Amino acid sequence: MASQRNSKLPVVTEAEHAVRSAGGQRAMFNQRHVRRGNWFADWAGRLGGSDVYIGITGKEPTARKVRLLLDDWIFEDVSTKDLGGVLTEIFSRRGSSSRDSSTSGSSPSGATIRTKRLYLLFPAQVLKVPVGRSRYSATRKPPPDAELSPWERALLVQGDGPAGGSADEGA
Repeated sequence: MASQRNSKLPVVTEAEHAVRSAGGQRAMFNQRHVRRGNWFADWAGRLGGSDVYIGITGKEPTARKVRLLLDDWIFEDVSTKDLGGVLTEIFSRRGSSSRDSSTSGSSPSGATIRTKRLYLLFPAQVLKVPVGRSRYSATRKPPPDAELSPWERALLVQGDGPAGGSADEGA
């Protein structure tokens, strides 16, 4: 166990590689053990013109699923084999051509942020990220000032999706 405490977990190394490949400078996550085998790793820095915070937490060093915190988005149960892909998919889509599906007539592929209504009442933003055969999503209440970071604006798709139900459908 002592050697595990002193070395980076493979999932943390994969996250560092994904952040570096997306242009993150000094992508060295600060990894620490919390208690009873739980661990936490985080990094903050500039990525694609945005100040970004990324946190990863797992219940044990060999966890197959982790929680990913990306600014104020929280992804639950991200497979460790998909974590790098989730980060890469989110940050590699920056600067792509129009993401507005209403003008192109087709549904955008890749990571997207849409504004929806939960249970027909509450506005919410949903960040969906496909990785291979899996699809991950995180939901949040829209910021009061509606100010999005540059990486979020790059993923924003105009127009509401289907109303009602859970925003995490099919994920």
